Amino acid sequence: MKIRGWIKRKRSMGKNLAFADLLIDESDNNNYGPLVSTSVESTSESPQERKIELIFQRGIPEAVWDDVNIGPTSNQFPTKKVLLPYGALVFANVCEPAKDTKMYRVISWEILKNPKEEAIVAAKQGLVDGVSCSVYLKARADEFYKLNPGMKGKESKKMIESTENNKNNSNSNTKRSDQIEDQFSHGTNKAKGMRATIFASWMIETYGRDKLATDKGVLDVAGGKGKLSIQLALQGKIQSTIIDPLVRKHGEKLDPIGAKRIRKAQAPHPTLLSKEFNQTTFLSECENLIKESSILVGLHPDEPTEDILDIALKYDKNCAIVPCCVFPCFFPLRTFADGRFVRTYDEFLEYLLSKDDRLRKHTLPFQGRNTVIYLHK
Repeated sequence: MKIRGWIKRKRSMGKNLAFADLLIDESDNNNYGPLVSTSVESTSESPQERKIELIFQRGIPEAVWDDVNIGPTSNQFPTKKVLLPYGALVFANVCEPAKDTKMYRVISWEILKNPKEEAIVAAKQGLVDGVSCSVYLKARADEFYKLNPGMKGKESKKMIESTENNKNNSNSNTKRSDQIEDQFSHGTNKAKGMRATIFASWMIETYGRDKLATDKGVLDVAGGKGKLSIQLALQGKIQSTIIDPLVRKHGEKLDPIGAKRIRKAQAPHPTLLSKEFNQTTFLSECENLIKESSILVGLHPDEPTEDILDIALKYDKNCAIVPCCVFPCFFPLRTFADGRFVRTYDEFLEYLLSKDDRLRKHTLPFQGRNTVIYLHK
């Protein structure tokens, strides 16, 4: 059986064994046969992608890994991960999966397009489509000052005053560094692991398990590896949906350890959705998901912090967010009603609380940024 597609995951086990997930090229009419799909169920918004699992194995008679009469691109065994380039378009001659298995055994294969090689060729040609970060940021600042001419003098004056204050207070800042670290640092790995546990416990105590579990459950925005959703499942058997644009190593599945803990507790497995959470594309594609959720939450969600709160207020939903980074450079026009700019963490908290009189704040008992802003109807 002959197939063509792109490498999405890979794993090399040495000289005799390797694995890869292949996203089938649907435009290739030569792909045929009832392929086993490892992707999530298709939705009405997007067609189902066909992905298959490949296994490269030495020692089978039909394989041609060590046949000197065949070209190197067709018989090179992937003894290293680098020989299975991520995103490469490959052609493979495979055997049908054996009984009770989903893996297609590779007989021979060939790399048709290697993204790394194409990038090297483009770099050697000296193409000027790219731009350095410093040039881009300077151009962005120039455009900003063109639209806001009154800001340039103010920002320069503040920068000069800040530099002078830093020089004068360098000794006092050194003495206070430990206190600042304790108050605002991200904390150790052990401390990070406790945040989700404590936040999930607070949510269940504040809102109640039954309320959190209604409809489609919790919408965990910027949930990353799903630590908060795992804790909600373990502590309250609460269904949740993790929204995060980053495609994780295990694809549409949680890491094996977290998934095993959930299965052992007979708790609902969280749903993973690889999308950027915002007030434009996400709302147009997944509005029903917001309407059917019980609450919108974010534990150190970074950029979408304000969007979580705005969307929750727009749809009159309960919400709970633990803000972390302010990102004043990403949101330079974020201001209070009186015209003050939002630059510090305390100002950010004040700015978020000013959006609705019903919003409250609470301090959670863990290291780092631990103030939760929430709406409990």
